[in-house]
Amino acid sequence: MAIRLVRLDAASTGYADEAWEYMQACKAVAGDELAGLGCLEDCTSLEQVRRHWLPQVVNEAEGENLPPGYVPALQFLALEPDGTLVGMIQLRLDLNDYLLELGGNIGYSVRPDRRRRGYANQMLADCLGVARQEGLDRVLVTCDEHNEGSRQTILSNGGRLEDTRYTANGLGIQRYWIDL
Repeated sequence: MAIRLVRLDAASTGYADEAWEYMQACKAVAGDELAGLGCLEDCTSLEQVRRHWLPQVVNEAEGENLPPGYVPALQFLALEPDGTLVGMIQLRLDLNDYLLELGGNIGYSVRPDRRRRGYANQMLADCLGVARQEGLDRVLVTCDEHNEGSRQTILSNGGRLEDTRYTANGLGIQRYWIDL
């Protein structure tokens, strides 16, 4: 299995179709958890992906024109050698109150038909390298307490469980720190 992380920037307009199709594949799985997509989750059409998501990704990378609650962040696509989009991962360069409590520095997801093949592990490992390059000395990565695959991915990358926090609706979110 070989993938590469591609950082989205102003020249990434060619990935709109792939990102839209990826999100639709994830949403097609009942109860599936979307993570690492940033504001792509708010898009309801391919046109919105082009006009809203990609420009916002650039703004987040530059730390400019951020909506309330957003922090500077880098968005990556995980691509197989043939260009197939198999995952998305976002590195948040700062933590606000919500991210410190539940969201963490890194959010990721893998396309449903590509799960359990090691993609998330490699994506997280590669993203941790980027976090080091960005000057972070540790990152917070969170997961639903019932998401065994994500927990194992985090542990495999050096995660140390700090605690479990609960959302207003009672969902347990485990918080792991990874020293870089």
